[in-house]
Amino acid sequence: MNWDAIGAIAELLGAIGVIASLIYLATQIRHSREQMRAATYQQLHEYIGESANSMPGPEMDLVRLGNADFHSLNEQDGFRYNQWAFRLVMSFEDAHYQYRIKMLDEDRWRVYHSALHAFFAMPGFCQWWNTQPPGAANMMSPEFTALVKEILGEEPDRGE
Repeated sequence: MNWDAIGAIAELLGAIGVIASLIYLATQIRHSREQMRAATYQQLHEYIGESANSMPGPEMDLVRLGNADFHSLNEQDGFRYNQWAFRLVMSFEDAHYQYRIKMLDEDRWRVYHSALHAFFAMPGFCQWWNTQPPGAANMMSPEFTALVKEILGEEPDRGE
């Protein structure tokens, strides 16, 4: 065997090593992305589920009253409801963002989208949304704000 043959074999082995490394790296990236998706879903699901189901009795009563008629709440309860509702909407906005960047799949986004529709079907929640100053919408993405307007049956802003 001459040096040219040995060099060719070494190049072939090097190429195989590079290809194997790239396959391994692609597998690790895919696995990492799946873990991130699962963590994202779990975090969003826990907050929204916690918000809706595991509040202490008085807090849950406040949410029920506010969802029925936001304007019936006194100033202190209105403030507390505002804090709860704003955090909830921001969680939905985060879910929407995760969906847009493909960290949430279509089926999981459909669950959040349905829940968002359910909240905006509540009269008090809509009243609360409509009392927010225009600057509050600037804290959310234009895409999410357009989605909420679509849910409410309003014409989304076209930037005109």
